[in-house]
Amino acid sequence: MTRTRSLPADADTVFEMLTDLENLSTWLPSGVEVERYDAHAVRLWLPGGAVERRLEVDWENLKVEWGSEATPTYSGSVRVLRMGPRRCAVAVQLTGATGQHSPAVDDWVERALDALCETAPVEHPCVPMVLEASGLTAARQAV
Repeated sequence: MTRTRSLPADADTVFEMLTDLENLSTWLPSGVEVERYDAHAVRLWLPGGAVERRLEVDWENLKVEWGSEATPTYSGSVRVLRMGPRRCAVAVQLTGATGQHSPAVDDWVERALDALCETAPVEHPCVPMVLEASGLTAARQAV
């Protein structure tokens, strides 16, 4: 599953928000807490219990990847793409165990992206994007 939002905000500023573990609760849906477990791992406190995930931050490419080799559950990445001056796109890609898709997880990602749009320092509404073979295209026009 891939979900993307276009934001009229600086890519570096948005990436700093995404990687600031102390303030993830400002844009993650309620019921999830995240803490640094060690230099390359985080622990997530979810309604169903705690899980640990390897976490790699690529500052040069504005990308965060997470996953677990020990458990075959969700892994993924979030990347901030520079689209122009004060314009970026945030792309979330998730892969479940054996390609499973969960409507609840899909809804959670949508709510997280919506909250990120509300929290990011933007001047105009965010626009949902669709990832196609030819690249990113707007799913609807900005208001």
